[in-house]
Amino acid sequence: MTMFKGGPGAWDPVHPGISKIYQYRPLTPKCQEHDYTIRLLHLLPARDSNASLRCWLIEKGYRDYWGIPVHHDYHAVSYTWGDPVFPEALEVLPNSFSSPTESLGVIRITQNLHSALKHLRRRDVPVVLWVDAVCINQSDVTERNSQVSNMPNIYKKASSTIVWLGDESAVDDARLCMSFFENLGRLSSASQDQQHSTSWRKRFEINQLVGDFLDENKAEIAFFLERPWFHRRWIVQEVVLAKSVAIHCGRWKIDWDTFHLAMFELFESDQGVFTQDHRTTMRTMTGVRNGSRTITAVRNIGVAAKKQLPLDTLVEFASFLCADPRDRLYALYGVIKRWSPRQVTMQLSQISNIDYSLPTETVFTNFAAELMQINTHDLQLVASRYWIVTHVLQLATAFGQRGIPGDHFGIKIPSWVVDWTGDLCFEPLQHSRANGVAFEALRGNDVVQFLPNKEHPSHLVMVGIPFDMVTATISLDIAPMLLTNSVHKARVSLNKFLCEVARHVHDDSYKPTSEHLVTALAISLVANWDHTPSNSYFAQDPRFIQDFLAQLRNQQYHLPEMLHKWPAYVELMAITMRGRSLFLTAKGYMGIAATAVKTGDVVSLLDGQSVPFILRPERAVKYSVYHGERGAVEAPDCFDYQAMRYSYDVAMLASDPGAYNSFSLISDAYVHGLMKGESNEIMKKDGDDLALKIISIS
Repeated sequence: MTMFKGGPGAWDPVHPGISKIYQYRPLTPKCQEHDYTIRLLHLLPARDSNASLRCWLIEKGYRDYWGIPVHHDYHAVSYTWGDPVFPEALEVLPNSFSSPTESLGVIRITQNLHSALKHLRRRDVPVVLWVDAVCINQSDVTERNSQVSNMPNIYKKASSTIVWLGDESAVDDARLCMSFFENLGRLSSASQDQQHSTSWRKRFEINQLVGDFLDENKAEIAFFLERPWFHRRWIVQEVVLAKSVAIHCGRWKIDWDTFHLAMFELFESDQGVFTQDHRTTMRTMTGVRNGSRTITAVRNIGVAAKKQLPLDTLVEFASFLCADPRDRLYALYGVIKRWSPRQVTMQLSQISNIDYSLPTETVFTNFAAELMQINTHDLQLVASRYWIVTHVLQLATAFGQRGIPGDHFGIKIPSWVVDWTGDLCFEPLQHSRANGVAFEALRGNDVVQFLPNKEHPSHLVMVGIPFDMVTATISLDIAPMLLTNSVHKARVSLNKFLCEVARHVHDDSYKPTSEHLVTALAISLVANWDHTPSNSYFAQDPRFIQDFLAQLRNQQYHLPEMLHKWPAYVELMAITMRGRSLFLTAKGYMGIAATAVKTGDVVSLLDGQSVPFILRPERAVKYSVYHGERGAVEAPDCFDYQAMRYSYDVAMLASDPGAYNSFSLISDAYVHGLMKGESNEIMKKDGDDLALKIISIS
């Protein structure tokens, strides 16, 4: 849903007999008769398949019947724009009440849309469609903002959504693939309808069908799954919100319910045939039967719409692509509205505010700031309290700061804001912790404040403690742990890592918890089992964790020698440590955090957050507050927190953010011995050394 430079309305026509570009007329604004208006493309019939495309563009006003499922007499088209090249033309004629021959001009369109319209055109009667590239005046930013904001309604109220995958191709043999999907989907549906005692027969039949087909046609299926539509970000809301969906590829057509069952069976039957990207595509297109969070989980008729929080939706579809970085958010606003609890959407005005005149960093920053101010304490969606500020900060570090492509005047987004154009470098630690917050000092106070800038907040202001300082980081090579039948290589990698730890730590006891050092290390490397998958051995019974730790003691803490007996631990360690390193601190703590963490970074406890964070001072430090076993360690200069002066001090920071030290947000952290509120007890004992500070994060 992107306006490209030199787009449809800007190209000189190359259409015989027509000398002008179609000039859009402004849409009628909202009034008493209708809540919104759209243009509908009436694609005119032609008996000759090679005839030029002609249409009427007719404005239509609709009422918004809240809560009433009203569907209108048009079909919404879901497709990909492709390259920003517009070689084809769609001729616009006056509607049927005017002269039928006089041309109003042409709209330049892409080759892919031209092919779609050619295939969807009928021989005898017009077909009524809504197509974004034609029905929205792409050169009018104000209209574009309004119509894109209304796209969830447009797809939700359409009588159906037509998915156009593209023309047939000799590379992937669309006829062969679509026919296979049809047969496999129907066979899968039939197996679900059978009684449990006899369904095994159909299961054997399905396995044989998949096996025989892939033996001969693996490459064709792989190429089919690489079609651009499967990776386009806008398709998520177009499919999720639709009443019904039909998939077209060239001359071939299949309904969504059959297609998703075929994708599910293909995914379940894969034995290393497909790449990880292919498996991701299949998994995303399926899921209603195995409970994973996918498009299909709410697309299929009879399945209740799921409920999840906005950040979970954005992470779920992080791999889906779009041309305009602002669409990383805009494309999913409709789905967020559909899936998020009403208590959240009522507090989130940004999901109704689509504005392509705003720079990307402003869109991302304003969204993050508004999320952080949502009250989630009363949500029934999660089993334990959900810390949305923690989650935003975690994702800001997990997605990394790549810089916005073609950024506006060199401005970068703040470190506390999620750069949604990035890749998820590591999984955030648990942000809905049953055992509560890591640190809580100011119950009832505002958790976050923002220092304003011209267009968006520049600094996040929180209260917390610069608790400790990183003195060493040690990386662990997890690649051998991801390979099958490579216990020896995993053992070598872990042993090398442990030798490096032993070089830095000379005491066998881990003083913060009085455990053996290797026990504390083994727990830290899996973040105290925070990332345990539901199908993991450790998830089956909590006693298995205790069995592992008991065996570690019995083996005299020779952790590498245990790996062949505990492959579940190796797998979990590889999952947890992806994108992370071990760090050691001045006070004798250990933990894991992003590989970007380095010596001199500050382990910080931010008020009301469920995990510690690693911050990096932006200026040289000025005075000492740490008294670890290695001696005094300097800490950054910050305002001391005083309740009576808090508003005044924040105002002082706002007037001159550079007057005091700011921090960059680097990572969330698992710190062994600080995850269950222990810092509150430490603060009672060492309150003079652990004074609350006003921490400004830029």
